[in-house]
Amino acid sequence: MVTSTHKLPIQLLFDIEQRCKKVAKGLPQRVTVTESWTGISFKIANINLVAPLKQVNEILHYPKLTAVPGTQPWVKGVANIRGTLLSIMDLQGFLSEKPHSITPQSRVLVIKRDEFSVGLLVNEVMGLRHFKDEEKVTTVSRFDESLRDYIHGAFCQNGEETLVFSMSALTGNPGFFQVAV
Repeated sequence: MVTSTHKLPIQLLFDIEQRCKKVAKGLPQRVTVTESWTGISFKIANINLVAPLKQVNEILHYPKLTAVPGTQPWVKGVANIRGTLLSIMDLQGFLSEKPHSITPQSRVLVIKRDEFSVGLLVNEVMGLRHFKDEEKVTTVSRFDESLRDYIHGAFCQNGEETLVFSMSALTGNPGFFQVAV
């Protein structure tokens, strides 16, 4: 028999819940998560490009090189990177035959195809960029024909166009590996 001084377990739980609600802080606001696309932003010949994040393995400062005789002018040489020889190619030189001048902002993007790694010399790396789906564009105002085979989309963010550069398309081009003259 239950007396008036004893509460049923269910009533105790209800009372505890009510007291907790009175002193509890509000729940966080519901935030809508939007999908975004992330890539490594870089420049060649003052063109803003971005490569898919999964296609760039590493970013290096311009290393000391050993020249390789009998190669195309866009082959800068080989570098010893932590005990591994890495071929360094001038991306701008390969695409437009106008060699890139080395500056303090010059960087090397290390990409990989199968088991072969190569370093691509670029003018500058600006870092990670995140783009929302609604920033994707279908037409661009400025487009260099030498990039046509390697551009797989574009984004417009804050009025600035950025072209999506496919490293896979670059390494899929047989001419990219024809380094001998």
